[in-house]
Amino acid sequence: MADTVLVYGHRVRQARTIRSSPIKPLAEMLGLTPSAWTALERSASTRMPVLRVRALALRLRFPQEFFTSPPAGLPVHRGSLLLRAKKSIKIAEIDALTTFAEMVQELWQVLSQHATHPPLRLPKNLLAGTTPEDAAALTRLALDLEEGEPIPHVTHAVERAGVPIVVADIGMPDAKHDAFSVWTGDFHDEPLIVARPVNSWERTRWSIAHELGHLVMHHGALPEAAEDEANRFANAFLFPAAALEMEWPTTVTLATLMPLKRRWQMSLSSLIMHGRHNQLLDEARATGLFKQLSARRDPVTHVTWRVQEPAWDELEPERPRLLAVMTERGMDERPSAELFSALTGGWSKDLMQEVVDGQRPAPVKAEAKRGLASEPVSNVVDFRRRA
Repeated sequence: MADTVLVYGHRVRQARTIRSSPIKPLAEMLGLTPSAWTALERSASTRMPVLRVRALALRLRFPQEFFTSPPAGLPVHRGSLLLRAKKSIKIAEIDALTTFAEMVQELWQVLSQHATHPPLRLPKNLLAGTTPEDAAALTRLALDLEEGEPIPHVTHAVERAGVPIVVADIGMPDAKHDAFSVWTGDFHDEPLIVARPVNSWERTRWSIAHELGHLVMHHGALPEAAEDEANRFANAFLFPAAALEMEWPTTVTLATLMPLKRRWQMSLSSLIMHGRHNQLLDEARATGLFKQLSARRDPVTHVTWRVQEPAWDELEPERPRLLAVMTERGMDERPSAELFSALTGGWSKDLMQEVVDGQRPAPVKAEAKRGLASEPVSNVVDFRRRA
C-alpha cells in the first residue's frame, strides 16, 4: 500500500471539468474504462497508484496534492447557475463554470476564517408579483444608495453588501454573456458573481447589475422570463425610472443621450431599451437608434458603435477588491496565486492567478503609508482580523 495514495473522487472531477477534458482519453491514459473513470469521480475516495496520480496531475496541470486533499464545501450543481444557457451550449462548458464557482467558494470560506467580511444585505423573500423595477428600488435601499443619483462604483457597492465578485478570463460559453451568478454554501445562502474582463466600463457595470438582479429575484429555478427580468432590474438599478423621466431629453438622438450615458455610466443601448420600456421612446424610434448604432463606426478602430460605443475608453472598467482586502487585512499578505493555491488544497496556480489579476489592490492603510492620499471613505469597508 506504500506505493498508493488516497485520491478524492470529486477532486478528480473538479480538475477534469475545469480543464474541459473529455473522459475517454484520460481514462485510456490511466488504463481505465470510461465507466471505471466515472465510478472514480463519483466515489468519495479511492486508493490509486502514485504513478497514476502523477500522470493525472501532469495531464490536467494540477499539483498532486490537490487530488489527495479533501474537497471543501458542497458541490455546485449546474442547475444552480443563474445563467439561461442556449441549447447549443455544451454541458461540459457549464460544468467548467460550476467548478470555477466551487474553487472561488472554497477560497472565500478560507479567507472568511481570517477576516470578517461585510454582512449580506440583499432584499429577501420578495413578494410574488414584485416587478424588477420594484426589486431594484428595494435593492438600492438595502445598499444605502442615494435615491435618484448615479451609483459611483457598482462593483464596490455590491461587495459592500456582502457579495464577492471575481473578474477572471474564464471561457464563457456564450459570447452574449459577460458574467454569471450563483448561490453557494451549505444552505445556498452565499452569493457569488463571476465576470470576465472586458474593456468596456459601461458593459462591466451593467453586467454586475444584471447578475445582482438574478441573485435578488431568482433564488431558485430560473423562470422563462429570467433574462428579461434581470435586464429590467439592471436598467432600473443603475437609472431609476423617476430620474429617467426627469432627465430624458425632449428630442431623442444619440447625441442627446450622450450626457445621460456619461452621468449615469450606462451604455447608449441600455438607455434606449430603458427608455422604450418606460414608454419614453416608441418602438420605431428605438429601432432607428439601434440602426444608427450599427451603422456608425469609431474613426480609429473602425468598429461599429453597436459593438464599441463612443466614450468606451473614457473610464477604466470597474474591478472588485473584496478578496484582496480580506487577504491583506486578515493575513497581512498580498494576494498571490501561490498563497491562494496553498490555502485551498492545491488549486492550480494558473487558475488562482486569474482571480488575483482581476482584483484591485486593497486600500493602503493610513498608518502604514502616511502622506499618501486615501481613497474616498464611501469605497472603504472596515475589516478586522478574526480572532
